[in-house]
Amino acid sequence: MNIYIFYTLLSQFIWGLLPLFWLLLHQISPLYTLATRIIWSAALCFVLILQKNLLPELKHTLVDKAQWPYIMGACISITLNWGTFIYAITQGFILQTSLAYFMNPIVVILFGAFLFHEKLEWLQRISIILAAAGVLAAFFLYGQFPYLALTICFSWSFYSMMKKKIRLESQVSVFIESVSMVPFSILFIIYSEYTTIGAYGILHGWEWLLLPMTGIVTAVPMMLFTAGVKGTPFTVSGICMYFSPSMALIIGLCTGETLTTPLLITFICTWIAIALYLLGLFHTMHRMRNNAIKRVTKM
Repeated sequence: MNIYIFYTLLSQFIWGLLPLFWLLLHQISPLYTLATRIIWSAALCFVLILQKNLLPELKHTLVDKAQWPYIMGACISITLNWGTFIYAITQGFILQTSLAYFMNPIVVILFGAFLFHEKLEWLQRISIILAAAGVLAAFFLYGQFPYLALTICFSWSFYSMMKKKIRLESQVSVFIESVSMVPFSILFIIYSEYTTIGAYGILHGWEWLLLPMTGIVTAVPMMLFTAGVKGTPFTVSGICMYFSPSMALIIGLCTGETLTTPLLITFICTWIAIALYLLGLFHTMHRMRNNAIKRVTKM
């Protein structure tokens, strides 16, 4: 198996299991959990940077002004993404997190068209319209809007776009994204503990180990994803993207969440859109392969 495909699959598998981990911290404020995640993620990445002798690259990045707009864009979008994701999991909205990552490839196509002026195939256009129709139908028929799913989806899609522009080792990239938010995280944790809304008095014994684990369980799949996306074919990465939301969907249903009618409508429209997206993806790759064969034959 291609090592990049392995990285991509492993990152999706870990992400698929993450709802089970975050549920262990449901008694703590989602913002407190996010702040803890940021600090420990930065610490882990810095250890890996030292181990792999990547300090020269890190120092070079500090003076590479061309990379910083993309780095800061990635930092803001991933902080929003993880904050919303943790909130959704711990507050009983796991199904919305599943919906978010089912919708993600469709939104990435939309971002590509608007931000990078990429040409959309007719199947891609239909898939975008169907996904949007599912959200609008749920809103107009039942008055329910999956705002958590859309926030997670759009922030992750924007993050993915930024990562395509960042020319850094995965450990360096994730470290910068995390360490940029560390001062705010420390201040929030101090404030939370001072006002007695922190983890003290809630966590006991082994449960304190969950806090440093927040950095590991998020930084590791992030680095795997960053490393894998650079060398995984689009047809493969497109299919791999549905591994983790499928696991989250099962976890959500098993933990007692109900697939309500408006959410079901949105899911069904999204699944049809995904089928069209994958069909268009395979058609595009097949056409590119045939064109390559024709060029070789002419030579």
